[in-house]
Amino acid sequence: MPLILRLMTMMRTRSKPSGMRFGWWSASWLPPDRMPARVKRTFWRALGFQYAMSRALAFLTIPLMVLAVVLAGYQVRNLKKIRRDVKALMNRHPGPWLICANHLTLVDSVILAYAMMPPYRYLLRFRDLPWNIPEHMNFNRNPALRAICFLAKCIPVVRGGDRGRVKSSLEKCLFVLGKGEPLMIFPEGTRSRNGRVNTENFPYSVGRLAHAVPGCRVMCVYLRGDGQESYSDFPKRGEMFTMSVKECRPESALKGLRAQRDCATRIIACLHQMESDYFKLRGQ
Repeated sequence: MPLILRLMTMMRTRSKPSGMRFGWWSASWLPPDRMPARVKRTFWRALGFQYAMSRALAFLTIPLMVLAVVLAGYQVRNLKKIRRDVKALMNRHPGPWLICANHLTLVDSVILAYAMMPPYRYLLRFRDLPWNIPEHMNFNRNPALRAICFLAKCIPVVRGGDRGRVKSSLEKCLFVLGKGEPLMIFPEGTRSRNGRVNTENFPYSVGRLAHAVPGCRVMCVYLRGDGQESYSDFPKRGEMFTMSVKECRPESALKGLRAQRDCATRIIACLHQMESDYFKLRGQ
């Protein structure tokens, strides 16, 4: 019991943001005039309770995430270096990060979160655990999966759903970034059907998020297992992953929808280049 009390005390003291990392409830990264009232209401109603519950139960969900990775036998090459690189990027820019990754399995976000930072850091600074936006149907099959999704800071999105629901999900993502928190997204919009980054057919929502939030930086992450040739629900047991991290600056001089499309294209191009570098190192 004393150990738990000490850990909770550390969480309260160390999770206080420094510099420009404002508190979740007290301030926002976006200037007030750039934050529509409708988006504020969406946050308070849909995300406030979720964030509070996720943080309160993080001492259960974070160890379960680690346990799942360990039991599956997943390993990541140069793990310490990857975590140092991620830490250096986030220390250099204390504001919102849009984490953009390739997508091959249903559990990519779990492996990525595990590889990006030591899990204890998520307990001490819960805001560093990225929000992510899984496809609604993949995690709506039973109450247990819905609960896990809820506590893992997920904002489900209905791929190909009506415009109202998609817009609502994007507004939630906008508010999260506006609070200076990291958001993980898969720019391809779905798992790659041929195992390679899809440079032809992809949504522009990632460009909208990157372009709409002042001060938002983009971190491209490429993750691939030695045995991954195509998409699947889960990587094979004991998979060894290679991961690379790179900051992307998808600035665009265009306006409106053209700017969003341009930003999305630049992010996809960055991931495609990282994929090419991966296969070159393997002599393919």
